[in-house]
Amino acid sequence: LIGTLQKINTNDHVGGVLEATIIRTITRTANIRRWLRRPDCPEAVRQLKILFDKCFIPANAAKPEEEPKPMKGSRRAYANWGGVNFSPSSTHAGNATIIYRPSPTAKPIGGQIQQIQNIEEGNGFTVRVHVRPYERLSKSLYDPFLRYPHLLATTYSSMLREKEDVIELDDIVAHAARFDYSHNRTVLVNLSR
Repeated sequence: LIGTLQKINTNDHVGGVLEATIIRTITRTANIRRWLRRPDCPEAVRQLKILFDKCFIPANAAKPEEEPKPMKGSRRAYANWGGVNFSPSSTHAGNATIIYRPSPTAKPIGGQIQQIQNIEEGNGFTVRVHVRPYERLSKSLYDPFLRYPHLLATTYSSMLREKEDVIELDDIVAHAARFDYSHNRTVLVNLSR
């Protein structure tokens, strides 16, 4: 932040009035917060902390009195799994291309998420992902990525199968980057972390 502010064209030298004001404000705020969190903070100041917290609410603070809003339907716009967002192709095409296992013992294949659903069960909700896999590459077409086994790139046909696979989030291996190129071929690159 300070480096960016120093690049602003002002009439002052580096470390001018604007920067000094910002630094002073940040320092004073940090000192007040540190003082309020100390165990030896006087009781009168602790009472002021309640007012301080009401005046300066963080933008991302959750309101404890609000209950979660009930879902309106079974479909979801996205699902977060392991810190990664997955979305249907209608919501975000980039987050819809994945590498997944159609069954626990199957080899991972490429596909596109069509929809994400919440299925209500006795102990809560289960998330089911509907995926259309990419068609296999025709034997008559050349796969230029076969020469590079460490690249984690696989070539498929650009066409999706009609039949959807219904999987759980555990069956998703990774996101995939997709690039369409000549002769209706698509290359998917595994983006696993």
